[in-house]
Amino acid sequence: MGTSTLEECSTPKATAPLHVLILEDTQNDVDLILLELRKAGLHIEHTLAGNKEQFRRALQQEDFDAIVSDYRLPNWTGLKALREVRETDREIPFVLVTGTLGEEAAVECMKQGATDYILKDHISRLPAALKRALNERQLREEARQTQTALAESETRSRLQFIADRELTEEALNVSEARNRDLVEHSIYGISRVAADGSFLDENAAMLSILGCTTAEELYALNLMRDVFRFPEQHATLMAACREHGQVHGAESEWRRRDGGIVAVRLHVRLLSIPNHSGAVEIMAEDVTELRAMEWQLRQAQKFEAIGQLAGGVAHDFNNVVGAILGWAELGLEQNRANSQVSERFARIREQAERAAALTRELLAFARRQVLRPQAVDINAIISGLVSFLDKVISRDIELKVITAAVAAVKADPTQLEQVLMNLCLNARDAMPKGGRLLIETEMVQLDDSYCRFYPYVTPGRYAVLSVSDTGMGMDPETRERIFEPFFTTKGQGKGTGMGLATAYGIVKQHGGFIHVYSEPGHGSLFRVYLPAHQGLVAEGSSAREVPPPQIEIGGSETILIAEDHESIREMARQALLKLGYRVLSACDGEEALKLCAQETPALAILDVIMPKLGGPAVASKLKTLFAGLPVLFTSGYSQDSEGFSSVIVHARFLQKPYSPTTLGRLVREILNEAKIKY
Repeated sequence: MGTSTLEECSTPKATAPLHVLILEDTQNDVDLILLELRKAGLHIEHTLAGNKEQFRRALQQEDFDAIVSDYRLPNWTGLKALREVRETDREIPFVLVTGTLGEEAAVECMKQGATDYILKDHISRLPAALKRALNERQLREEARQTQTALAESETRSRLQFIADRELTEEALNVSEARNRDLVEHSIYGISRVAADGSFLDENAAMLSILGCTTAEELYALNLMRDVFRFPEQHATLMAACREHGQVHGAESEWRRRDGGIVAVRLHVRLLSIPNHSGAVEIMAEDVTELRAMEWQLRQAQKFEAIGQLAGGVAHDFNNVVGAILGWAELGLEQNRANSQVSERFARIREQAERAAALTRELLAFARRQVLRPQAVDINAIISGLVSFLDKVISRDIELKVITAAVAAVKADPTQLEQVLMNLCLNARDAMPKGGRLLIETEMVQLDDSYCRFYPYVTPGRYAVLSVSDTGMGMDPETRERIFEPFFTTKGQGKGTGMGLATAYGIVKQHGGFIHVYSEPGHGSLFRVYLPAHQGLVAEGSSAREVPPPQIEIGGSETILIAEDHESIREMARQALLKLGYRVLSACDGEEALKLCAQETPALAILDVIMPKLGGPAVASKLKTLFAGLPVLFTSGYSQDSEGFSSVIVHARFLQKPYSPTTLGRLVREILNEAKIKY
């Protein structure tokens, strides 16, 4: 446990420093907390406790203005520390700082009396949360002081009513002014409401919550008819208040004057006011932002769980499909003379290719594809696909494109084409009787106020791709599930339910996000946000590239294959042997290096993820042994696709599953390039 003082050198000391107890066992997190507080201009004198014993000793020996605690500690938690503080009856603001905090844990923390909790990914919110906690504590302290002063004033008035009358009245006026100031500057909306629902008075926070600029605008509203979104909630609340005299913590939805909806937590108390029988006092807390963050957190956790499952299944299934696809093509080539057998092999290959496409979509949703990012202009992507879209959408659908100047984004152009295509096909299917399909682009700047409602969004500049239609639209239940794999509203056999899920996964893997707006009968709007990168020069779209000329794919060079899946390894070996190559076959990275001890391969084909030694590590060792050795990586996905992308910058990559023909063509192409280069 140590004590030190943090203050800005350039700011003169105007007030006493805040004495803060920091419960944290990681020095880097302590430094980050202090840095954020310093940046906010707070004058802090802090005491550091790294474990339970130091924390208890600090509480016994010192008084603190606030406590900042990590949620997870060695053999202890911030929640247990909070309980110990509350058991002492000391009203010390307690702010939890954590890396991740589930919904149940967050609710439990707030129930136990935590003032606030801050995610470490949003540590910049800590100074504001700490200031708010201290201000609220000061307001409570002032309220107690006011009540004490009022009680003392009333006592003196009874004892010295005549002599101290003027002094008592002056003190009373001061007290009333202080109370009025507390109400006026409270962060809670406070108002008295008559039995018929009309507002009798208000404070500034109540005007803000209901979107009113003047008291007259508020007085024109009726609590039951105009404010409560659901009148039955008002009836239930008032009945409970009449029965019990007060109601605390009731949540409801209010309708603002501008038509917006806010979620509020209400504290209602029955009053006895002359000429206003049945009037109530209402304190309203705006919890819209909190509820929005909770919903976003639940959605993110749901999609993360689905993605983990889908990615794991797809990766294992990918190897099986790759083997089936390869063996089917080899069987087809060897039985061209037997039409019946060759037809059956062709059907097997066709179904295997459909399965391979499905696994690619699952991997895209799970964000486990290997990307080839480059600077891309999304307007160029749209231009490259417009002619193709004209062919796949119905003639009774009007296609309109409106583009604006947008900054380049760092992305895989092929994957962005897939996103645009999937969104457009979804829009087409939503308009069976025709309509209008609109594609737009624009630049937007998202600030902190926007990101408070979307915890997964980072402030900054974004290039936005919008696809809207005038189709049937979606209800709220459908909107919540629209990006789930295999969820579809189409009839049986008319869709796989992977189009929007694939688009969602691709956008998330590129660091962006998708928002959807839709109402039944009013069409849908999908907005894709991709982070803009300053200084990048777009290379344009990859769409409709001219196919490479046909080349002879056979050869006689020595090829090293390292693949841990036995069936894929054997299929590739036989395919290359059939083309005339000499093949060194290894089941893992270590065996591959042993085979190269006495052999010199012309090309190394390496699976990225293998037991004992993975593909990138094997490639590094082979480059040391054989300078200039070309390498071809294969994988269904990489667990760390961003890191893997840097490895294959100077190597070629083949996505699983692949066919023998694709393998042979790429091997020949790489060998020919190596001959020209060296």
